[in-house]
Amino acid sequence: MEKKRLLIVIMAGMLVLALAACVRPASTPPSSEASPTTAGDFPVPGATDDVMSQLEQAATQTLMAMQGTPISSPTPPLVQGTAAPVQPTSAPADTTVVQPTQAAPAAPPPATPVPLPQPTPGKPSSWTLQKGEFPFCIARRFDVSPEELLRLNGLSSNSYFYAGMVFKIPQTGSGFPGGRALKSHPTNYSVGSGDTIFTIACQYGDVDPYAIAAANGLSSPYNLKSGQSLYIP
Repeated sequence: MEKKRLLIVIMAGMLVLALAACVRPASTPPSSEASPTTAGDFPVPGATDDVMSQLEQAATQTLMAMQGTPISSPTPPLVQGTAAPVQPTSAPADTTVVQPTQAAPAAPPPATPVPLPQPTPGKPSSWTLQKGEFPFCIARRFDVSPEELLRLNGLSSNSYFYAGMVFKIPQTGSGFPGGRALKSHPTNYSVGSGDTIFTIACQYGDVDPYAIAAANGLSSPYNLKSGQSLYIP
């Protein structure tokens, strides 16, 4: 055992002396100036001191290996001025929520103007009785005899009349007896409660209700307001 240990020491010493002789020849005197391979007090890789330390470390590891001692991997020296590698960081995901673009609402179609009524031309062949009208009112308006109007429709002065009843209008025969107008016109009329263009026309006698609506820009259903002023043609 002692002989084996002595043999290991001798071989390690011979290895160190051999390596030192290769790095530092005896014929070359040491320079008094700083070696260009050193920077300050820190050895630069490849310099003489660095090689000697590596040889000494190798000799030590060889000796330990011969003795059976496990050798741990040395940590590589950090060279001055070399920055540690920076791990790239992943950019954060874009979490911006894009709102859907809403289409602008379509413009409503232009309103179709409501045509104004036209006055009843001449003498119609029939007439539908409206609320507030009566046979004598129709006879005055179209200048026909009230008796002929009732007889043509199978009625008498004692018959019952109602709105929606259709009257045939005589096309021949006598006109209305006496004056047809009950009030003078053209004039202005102030609308009262319950008035319609039909009842107002009957108050004037010989005025067509649709002529009143056309003169005042009224369209169906010809709604009137109490106190409203109407022009009577």
